[in-house]
Amino acid sequence: MLGVISLSVFTLIPANATTDLTSLFQVYEEACGDSIGEKSELSADRYNNFKNSFIGHNESYTKGEYEGTRFFLRKNYIIPSEYQKAIDSVTIKKGDKDNKNSVTYTVKFKEASYRKIPLSHLNIYLVPNSDHFYDEVFFKSSFRGLEPQFKHIEYNDDEWYGDAVVGASFNYKEKSILCDSISGSYKQ
Repeated sequence: MLGVISLSVFTLIPANATTDLTSLFQVYEEACGDSIGEKSELSADRYNNFKNSFIGHNESYTKGEYEGTRFFLRKNYIIPSEYQKAIDSVTIKKGDKDNKNSVTYTVKFKEASYRKIPLSHLNIYLVPNSDHFYDEVFFKSSFRGLEPQFKHIEYNDDEWYGDAVVGASFNYKEKSILCDSISGSYKQ
């Protein structure tokens, strides 16, 4: 008598599996996109493509006169597939105590990590029609020990920066890493 044997193949995925977003935030390590080289350019492009999947903006004109750029949350935005499982929500808030024209996008993460450290959220802050914008990623716990991964660039010129160091800033109290003006942001 012949019997039939059935085998089922399945993969166990832990209930608390996290999406590793290290490649997304690589631009922070590359002096916020200011490092010279292909790795820095690719990391800035990857990050900006992610942001531009939900950040919308257009130029406003009245009777042919430029009125400025208007920012909004794209309707029916689609997060790139490799990050979809990591995103809980994306919201926009206009105005704050410092500037009534500011815009803050908040990306809340669910089960996401950066270099194995759990992430809380990302704030993308900007004041339209100004040079004031930054991106700040927040952690759920301490991220001490990451500094060796980060590049900083020193500028000693009067034309652009004067004497300045460009790169990510660490705020251990707030559990965040801030990039001031990531290279290539807000392209259509």
